Parts: sequence; C-alpha cells; structure tokens
Amino acid sequence: MWHDVFASPSVISKAMQLVARQRARGEVLSCLKAFLSWEKNAPVDVGIMVSKLLLTIQLCPKTEFQPSEKYGEDLSDNTWECIFAIDLLCSHQKWVWTHDNIISKELWPVMDKWIKYRKGHTNVAYTPDVIIASILRLIGRLGQLGLKEGFPTTVKNISSVIGMFIQHAQDEDIPWGIQLAAVYALVCLEEVGALRTGDLR
Repeated sequence: MWHDVFASPSVISKAMQLVARQRARGEVLSCLKAFLSWEKNAPVDVGIMVSKLLLTIQLCPKTEFQPSEKYGEDLSDNTWECIFAIDLLCSHQKWVWTHDNIISKELWPVMDKWIKYRKGHTNVAYTPDVIIASILRLIGRLGQLGLKEGFPTTVKNISSVIGMFIQHAQDEDIPWGIQLAAVYALVCLEEVGALRTGDLR
C-alpha cells in the first residue's frame, strides 16, 4: 500500500513525501531516502510547493463548475486534489504560518482582484468564477487549522468577512457557485460547525 501511495504521481503523493521528509527520523528517514531517491530528487520547500499548487488551481484547464447532486456546483477532481494537498502541507506548518503566508499573501489578494474586476477596474485581469470558489473552499478548510490550534479570534475575523460577502451576494449578483462555496467555507469556519462538517468536503 505504501509503495502505491508514495510512488503515485499525484500532488497528494508529493505533499505526503514532503511531510514525511520533514517528520521522519533515523532508520525510517534513511529507508525513505533510498526508496524515493531523495538524494537525487529532494522535495521542494513547503512554501514553494503550496505556491505551485495554488498556481495549478488558477491555471487548471477545466475552469468550469462540475454539477453535483450532493454539493450543487462543485469543483473538479483535480482542483480538490490540490486543495487537499495544500491542506495537508499547511496542517504540518501550523496556523500562524498558514495565515500569514498563504491566506493573507496568496488567497485574499486573488479575492481582492476578482472584486476589483467586477467593479470595473480596467487594470485588473479577469479571474474565472470557479477559481474564486476554489479559493473560498480552501480558506474554509485552512481556517479549521486555526480553530484546532486555538486561534478563534483570527478565524472569526475571516468568517466575518465571508459572512458579509454572503449577505451582499444576491444584491451584487454573485454567481451561484461562488455563493455555495462561500457558505460551505463559512460552515467550516464556525467553531461549532467545524465539528459537524463530516458531510462537507
């Protein structure tokens, strides 16, 4: 089983390799180095890999919502793989690093550019709606790290922003797929709701 997990070319496998490289010690580390040829192909830095995964999401050729009976307008399987991989990597970097380097520097700027484009700023490039939905779902998942590590105030600030976004969504004619993603994210960001998201991706 472990051979299949680590030998897979998927982004989740690469994320698992990077986490294993950070966490393994002694004989386990030596075995993994030999088995996965880490001396020749060392895993990249976590921050670099997360940035690459975010870029992969934004450049994904399948930039359309996928119909789903369970989730309404859902993301593609490839996008979910990237989200799960980022979630895995960030869960081993702790909340402060995740908030400061990923949410603040990588995710919010994408949301900000999308909002500015909708308001008519001509110097801002277009961002597909499904990318914004992906960003929101990722923020929801990452926010749970903050709750688990005891940073409810910071997570509350994030949920307040998304809550305000949802309140004005209909008036602003926000696409339905983005509205759904925002609601799912908000559920994940609620301290009580975070314990009840077993039915949410």
